Amino acid sequence: MSATRAVAIEDVTDVPLARVSPHSRFTEDLGASGSSYHSPMSLRIGGSFAEYRIERLLGAGGMGEVYLVQHPRLPRRDALKVLRPEVSGDISFHERFIREADVAASLRHPHIVGIHDRGEQDGRLWIAMDFIDGIDIAKLVEQRYPAGMPTELVISIVTAVANALDYAHKRGLLHRDVKPANIIVADFDGDDRSVFLADFGIARPIDDTSGITATNMTIGTVAYAAPEQLMGEEMDGRADQYALAATAYHLLAGEQLFAHSNPAVVISRHLNTVAPALGTRRPDCAGLDPVLRIALSKNPSDRFASCAAFAHALAEESIGAGAASAHASTELAPRAHRFETASPPVRRAQNRSRVTWAAFGG
Repeated sequence: MSATRAVAIEDVTDVPLARVSPHSRFTEDLGASGSSYHSPMSLRIGGSFAEYRIERLLGAGGMGEVYLVQHPRLPRRDALKVLRPEVSGDISFHERFIREADVAASLRHPHIVGIHDRGEQDGRLWIAMDFIDGIDIAKLVEQRYPAGMPTELVISIVTAVANALDYAHKRGLLHRDVKPANIIVADFDGDDRSVFLADFGIARPIDDTSGITATNMTIGTVAYAAPEQLMGEEMDGRADQYALAATAYHLLAGEQLFAHSNPAVVISRHLNTVAPALGTRRPDCAGLDPVLRIALSKNPSDRFASCAAFAHALAEESIGAGAASAHASTELAPRAHRFETASPPVRRAQNRSRVTWAAFGG
């Protein structure tokens, strides 16, 4: 490991629930940037909380705030997510938070932002994670690649995230919020570029019976969510695969899969509309359409067996190896086994035509 990489990892902490890069898009689903946001519940800069010294606010939203903090004993800065009292005070939510934080903290992968500690102080739940000094790829596309990223770059990002997801899936954890804003690249213009997946669904309350109307989905999440997730049906790792494929489309095309200002329209298209062909926007990427079509199948059983299988097919097709052949398209995922998700599996909704939208994420 190079010195640059060591610094990138040591000076960071993964924050499920929030992007912690100073370049991240907190305005998308956290509500405000650290430079302008202030709440009566905000922690005092220069003060301490749970022994951490508060350096600055990184972002905030409906669930709470994220701060850059100094570790109380180690020469390391972390990202500290502090949930609001009204969120922390919900008993069932509190129990899920502890359980899910413990599961997520067990993940040790080079492409997953790590969780270091969690606790409660002054009636507020908190979780300490790696602070990644980088830029999320949503911002990267917006600022530098509005017409789409180079294929090779997208393949490298998708492959890293796919490996991280499969690692988590094997350990019984779903992400449920894979999207460009949750993928951070450190040292993008340097010699030691590193890709990190943040936000493993920590502290995202989901009601067992009422589906999407009671989830903490934001507009940013819905843009990449699988049909079964939008319907409140049981999910497995293939829901994350769908979101990764929708992310890959965005990176390559420079726009979301079903771009629309009305989230209800986006939901309807995820449920009922065939994914648009990437080749219409990027003729040089037309060969990737068969692979994307598989991973974006409405029926999870029609998708690849794993996220890594999708990433491999995408890489192979990008060099003309024909990974989306008849053989690949018939290599379907096995029947789902039960994952320990960030909340219990939700039950099947009654009617797809009556899905309603509510965003509680802030």
